[in-house]
Amino acid sequence: MTVEGRTYGGLTAEQRSQERRRRLLDAARDLIGEVGVAPLTVDLVCGRATLSKRYFYAEFASKDDLLDACAEDLYTRLKSAMEVVLATTPLADRAHGVLHTVVHTLVASAADSRLYLESPGFPRLRQLQQREIGEFTERIAAEAMPFIGPEKPSVDRLLATRAMVTAATELISAWLHGDIDTDEDTLVATLTAITLGAAGAV
Repeated sequence: MTVEGRTYGGLTAEQRSQERRRRLLDAARDLIGEVGVAPLTVDLVCGRATLSKRYFYAEFASKDDLLDACAEDLYTRLKSAMEVVLATTPLADRAHGVLHTVVHTLVASAADSRLYLESPGFPRLRQLQQREIGEFTERIAAEAMPFIGPEKPSVDRLLATRAMVTAATELISAWLHGDIDTDEDTLVATLTAITLGAAGAV
């Protein structure tokens, strides 16, 4: 039995728990990058992490909880990178900076891109994704959309931003799937042009 506060191998019980959790998350991310979300099982993750299922269930209640943690990790990294852009980039260049950050983050990791692409097929992951898209939309509308002139009473700028974000999400997903033949820079430049055009029109 583990005694609270006891060290083993120079690590406390809490540190060992954190290390096991990290190994399980890393294993899940590796497997998602290789086989996708649907084939993932607790047995596969434990085998890759070289940990028993007892340790898995000490850290996660279920496979869904593990997948939620993987998604939260992705969105936390995306938001952190976006915060840097919003804090350091002039308003006129923020849309390009944010879009470049999102696209580059997703394309740089097979695990991130597959998790993002496949999330709509799983209710809990889809709910998390939609929550993040909603929060992302609000930040973009408030801090990255270079709106010009007074607001038009008949136009909802937040809704217009959501339409732009939704369209961008669809294009990025199609590109990651290989359905669109273009390169990363062209995709980002095109999405930026669409965003700036929307900002000037509403």
